[in-house]
Amino acid sequence: MTPASFVRKRMGEWRELESLLARIEDRRDRSLDPDDMLRFARLYRAACTDLSLAEAFRLPGEMRMFLEDLVSRGHSNLYSFRKQRIATLRELFFEKIPALIYSDVFIRIALLAFYIPFALSLYLGYASRPFAIAVAGEAQLEQALEMHLESRENPTAGGALAGTGFYIFNNASLALICFSVGILGGVLSILVLLMNAVYIGAICGFLLTTPARDNILSWLPGHGPFELTAIAIAAGAGLRIGFSLIAARGRSRLRALREESQESIPAIAVAVLLLVVAAFLEAALAPAELPLPWKFAVGGAATLLLIAYFGVYGSMAARRAKSRGGD
Repeated sequence: MTPASFVRKRMGEWRELESLLARIEDRRDRSLDPDDMLRFARLYRAACTDLSLAEAFRLPGEMRMFLEDLVSRGHSNLYSFRKQRIATLRELFFEKIPALIYSDVFIRIALLAFYIPFALSLYLGYASRPFAIAVAGEAQLEQALEMHLESRENPTAGGALAGTGFYIFNNASLALICFSVGILGGVLSILVLLMNAVYIGAICGFLLTTPARDNILSWLPGHGPFELTAIAIAAGAGLRIGFSLIAARGRSRLRALREESQESIPAIAVAVLLLVVAAFLEAALAPAELPLPWKFAVGGAATLLLIAYFGVYGSMAARRAKSRGGD
């Protein structure tokens, strides 16, 4: 292949890369999509190969300079995207998400509406079997007892997943329900949250009085903080959407619903992430033959992590965001 034929063969892609680079470097251009970026990466790699062949084909100096410029600009933009993505993720997880969760009054209401009744019901279920029966029904209590006793007798990963699969599915479904029913004014989100807080607390309290006590203590602490907090956060997001239909604050209800739905997306993403983490912890810790203090240490660390991230760090991030807004 002659230098001229090589240039004719490759010039189309070089010009396409040059055009894409111009669009990328134009910060006002918002028309780029993932397919464009994928095409850019492919053309950049091909141009790097062409530049390495430039000497072998003895391309003219001006053509080599053209290729060198394309490769240099491509390299700069490609790695600037990677740095930008890292910076965006860092800002998302260390600034925006903790600040949004901390500042969201609806999530605060939902957390209080879940954990206070849950703690009270846990105590009453432990202290009073009639209370647990009144809340969950004797058949459901016996089923829960049998499930956790069987899991204790066969502490394998498969047995633990079989024994706790109901709870994973139930809590993931519950989080979705708490969010989705929020559109009905938000009242149902809180009602569903309260009912399940009392129900889960009563069953766990009852199990602490049975031979399955050690098993429930081994099963619950590791993943419980993540899973239960995820349910409350999802309910808070649903409450926000529902409240927007009641108090639109000068907006049309359709506009209020759209805007508050967008504001709720980070909360739903956090709830999903917490449920995934909870599922992994449950699968890893439930069958593990570890001393109870070790599992309680994991649960304590999880609780402190949530408080530190959403409470302490969220407060700091919210103040930083407020100060930047004031500037």
